[in-house]
Amino acid sequence: MYAQVLGVERVGIDDSFFELGGDSLSAMRVITRVNAELGVQLSARVLFDAPSVRGLGERLDRHAATEEAERRTGVGRPTFARVHGLDAVEVHAHDLKLDRFLDPALLAAAPMLPGPTGDVRTVLLTGATGFLGRYLALEWLERMTAVGGTLICLVRGASDEAARRRLEETFDSGDPELLRHFQEMATDHLEVLAGDKAEANLGLDEGTWQRLADTVDLIVDPAALVNGVLSYSDLFGPNVVGTAELIRIAITSKLKPYTYISTSDVGHQVEPSEFTEDADIRVVSPTRKLDGTYGNGYSNSKWAGEVLLREAHDLCGLPVAVFRSGRVMVDADHVGQINVPDLFTRMVLSVVATGLAPASVYKLDAHGNRQRAHYDGLPVGFLAEAIATLGAQEVDGFQTYHAMNPHDDGIGLDQYVDWLIEAGYPIQRIDDFGEWLERFEAALRALPEKQRQHSVLDVLMLALQGTEDPEPYDPVRGATAPADRFRAAVQKAKIGPANDIPHVSAPIIVKYVTDLQRLGLL
Repeated sequence: MYAQVLGVERVGIDDSFFELGGDSLSAMRVITRVNAELGVQLSARVLFDAPSVRGLGERLDRHAATEEAERRTGVGRPTFARVHGLDAVEVHAHDLKLDRFLDPALLAAAPMLPGPTGDVRTVLLTGATGFLGRYLALEWLERMTAVGGTLICLVRGASDEAARRRLEETFDSGDPELLRHFQEMATDHLEVLAGDKAEANLGLDEGTWQRLADTVDLIVDPAALVNGVLSYSDLFGPNVVGTAELIRIAITSKLKPYTYISTSDVGHQVEPSEFTEDADIRVVSPTRKLDGTYGNGYSNSKWAGEVLLREAHDLCGLPVAVFRSGRVMVDADHVGQINVPDLFTRMVLSVVATGLAPASVYKLDAHGNRQRAHYDGLPVGFLAEAIATLGAQEVDGFQTYHAMNPHDDGIGLDQYVDWLIEAGYPIQRIDDFGEWLERFEAALRALPEKQRQHSVLDVLMLALQGTEDPEPYDPVRGATAPADRFRAAVQKAKIGPANDIPHVSAPIIVKYVTDLQRLGLL
């Protein structure tokens, strides 16, 4: 099946589907065929977690065992169908009641639990091998080293040792000083547990789970399956049920403040004037459409996580800090640290590899001139510092921060291309947007296989579906939503080199290219 979908002759039992050339769209085709031929209902997410034939077979065995246990006991984990209905085309905040995910007795007892003291000595971090997650790991390791505390990272792996190696490898990117700094702090202040946010008990044994419930002071949760192609139903398990699992440990033994990383894309289905930092997401976005467009599933899964946390705060008194992040960009400081699958990384690779860019990504003004525009992005190091600092301050309430770049500074995608050209990269600007699009698509298809896999081609094809005459973007001035609370908090806490939200600069954009060159992708 792998060979047929990918168009290759041979596939080894341990070969990764994605290393053989697979992508999000072909992964969905494989899972669709598996479900149809075997009569099962696997999520496309399974192939991302277990990309080999052997791994997929093991997941099929586990799926069968889980279904048998549920038939025998009459008890099953929450699923999209059980919570929203099998064929739902829209979902509602009132579907996402915590008693559909957690034991009602646990919820009833939670308000009487001891609250946080504000003295943080043990932090549980998910998603530490992700791009933002590894910077949060560094940030919290530095803080725990300063106070003699412990950072506990939940990382997928066959064993605790394998999970720890996987985390360390994310810092071995060609920057020896970064690796040394991590290793020095990790020796005495890091514990890595093999687990998974999406699994029951976080994939931990009962004793370890209870130890965390008793000792953890703060939960920091950037973990998510980030994929713009997968549907909300595909992402429901890892991103929604996984959040409920973390809420369960947050309201056991004692209340543990919860820092949740959401996305600015939650606002896509909200009236702009209502998408503020003090609004209750259940009120301003009570119903969400499931329309299959790019990013719809992911943004809805993050919306659902926010709803569950609002419920946990109201029912249990759980302190919560939500950070709705815009584009997370590279930091100029650490060599080789780049988020290769990220859409913006793919855009930079695609423009530099093809040498083609439009005269403007945005609509021209009435005189045919480029318009002032802004692109919402923040360096990952600044964002991690802001999340750690502001998240740790939340000990009793519910705060939402729009962790976005609000500057109306005229620094947009056109300026980024200007910087790349000034840095010496040969990029041809094409006046007619439609002509550029045609030439760009053809050039992307002609790229070598490895570059094409990491390009923007698949996303471009999805975006162009059903579009007869694609147009440039409307220019945006500043952030897409008000970020006044976030900026005021950053300034008050003196976060970042300038004690303010930073502007994107040329060295950040050029570093995308140099890091991609180190990886052999340019």
